[in-house]
Amino acid sequence: MNFFDRFLLAIYSLVFSLVSIAVIMFSLKTIRFEYAIAGLTLLYGRTEALATGIVLLLIGIRFLFYSLKSNKKVRETIIKSDELGKIAITLDAVESLVLKVIKDNENIKDSTIIVKRQDKGVSIILKLVVNYDVVIPDIAAELQNTIKNYIETTAGVPVSDIQINIINISNQSKPKASK
Repeated sequence: MNFFDRFLLAIYSLVFSLVSIAVIMFSLKTIRFEYAIAGLTLLYGRTEALATGIVLLLIGIRFLFYSLKSNKKVRETIIKSDELGKIAITLDAVESLVLKVIKDNENIKDSTIIVKRQDKGVSIILKLVVNYDVVIPDIAAELQNTIKNYIETTAGVPVSDIQINIINISNQSKPKASK
């Protein structure tokens, strides 16, 4: 939900909270019937009341459609399609396969994985924290080759590129925490 929708929802909720409080007070006889009628007659025939009613109606319709709209975004990469049907693998599944390769590497302490769909396969972005005693170009090249071969062999998804960003060097020997 974007900022504009959150703002509209806050206004809508505030207005209906005030209306709800007024109805509760009216039903508990805290507000006398004459005062409620006098308050409503002040709104009779006023263009401000008409404008407010239209705005609240439009906001309500917007949220009604917003609530009915499906938010399911299936991230998938089609591997193969033939007469029997299609085989699809989600980007989250590809991410899990990349994570397995990273966990098997003892020189990587922490990682963030981003998998994006491309025209000719997937693009993988890795943000890594590595041990202090590794040769970074060697481990990066080895990791790129290992991930590319593993994903293409296991999932059948072509890997278009793998970007490796070393974001920090670890001086500690604690267990790695991965995404």
